[in-house]
Amino acid sequence: MAFDSARALAGKGHRVVLFTAFGPVDHSLQSNPGIEVTCIGTGWIRQGQTSLSAAIRGLWNAAASRRMREALSGLEPGETVVHAHLYSSALSASVLGAAIRSGFATVLTLHDYFITCPNGAYFVFPRAEFCERRALSWSCLGCNCDSRRRSHKAWRVARTLLQNRVAGIPRRVAAYVAVSRTCAELARRDLPAGARIDVIPNIVAVDRQAPVDAARNRDYVFVGRLEDYKGPQLLAMAGARLRLPVVFCGAGPMEPELRRLYPDATFTGWLSPEQVSGVLGRARAFVFPSVYRETFGLSAAEALARGVPVVASRGTAAEEFVRDGENGLIFEHNSADSLADRLGRLSDDGLVGALGREAYRRYWENPLTADIHVGLLEGFYRSVLAGRKPPAGAASR
Repeated sequence: MAFDSARALAGKGHRVVLFTAFGPVDHSLQSNPGIEVTCIGTGWIRQGQTSLSAAIRGLWNAAASRRMREALSGLEPGETVVHAHLYSSALSASVLGAAIRSGFATVLTLHDYFITCPNGAYFVFPRAEFCERRALSWSCLGCNCDSRRRSHKAWRVARTLLQNRVAGIPRRVAAYVAVSRTCAELARRDLPAGARIDVIPNIVAVDRQAPVDAARNRDYVFVGRLEDYKGPQLLAMAGARLRLPVVFCGAGPMEPELRRLYPDATFTGWLSPEQVSGVLGRARAFVFPSVYRETFGLSAAEALARGVPVVASRGTAAEEFVRDGENGLIFEHNSADSLADRLGRLSDDGLVGALGREAYRRYWENPLTADIHVGLLEGFYRSVLAGRKPPAGAASR
């Protein structure tokens, strides 16, 4: 999303500075005359997670903070918005602090919840449960919710305390962008009272094509990383029970287990966007079985744009654009039985055809295109800047 919005903003004539941790930098960004790329070359924290230096850098990356100040030194605070997308994996909250201290309006898109929640997901990974605890409460601190180990949870708590209680980043961010209403509502409970949250959905980079005739297709498709929190195991179990032609597009640590659960499923490995489009063209339904809270659900939106019915898990943001019985079906959270029941209903060609036609009609009635997205961003930026007092002596534009 950072790259897509950078290209879209540059296409509208805006000066864009793209500040990123590590490369390689995509050629379409390097060659774009409207985008200046600053790649500082710091590593992903996980690459050196066992070293003390990586742990310290993950808490507060002083080098990234210094490079951020340098990148901002020639820019005018009254005319510039610093828009952060993801920062926790390498840059740390230090870059937000640097931008704020330099006097720039700083906004953050909530692709995850690391600005409030230590594990970034409001999810208890070992038990596959939604977490309803207040972030950094005693209940939160005592919960073993991390996807890796308790010691990693302790490190993440330390990082969040430094970010929120010492640096006070959440209350100093000018505004937040939520990519869905679900995301906004969840983040609201732990952000400072009165924090501004605007809902601006992600770009869905799908060109309009003729709708897929889903009723003539056979395949039940999953697209994404093969991790247990994405829920592919639910589809493998339900598919094996019903003997359905299931296609897993992606790779990840769960692949051996998925092959054990359903040996007859098809595994494609990672595919290009064009190849995924081809798979969707042969799909009877797209299955979005995520176990943890998704902030948006991009792959589900892409399927709807092709006219493919979506079967989605209850409790994720995909519920905002999947209407049960209209353009798809909703099954109960983390339930292979419920998923099997919904997939069984899709043996009815008439139902599949009706769901697919409504999926296509509803999506293209209000598509999430780059032009619409950048228009929303421009209005958001103007509003954020208008709410700030210009620096003394600064000319207004």
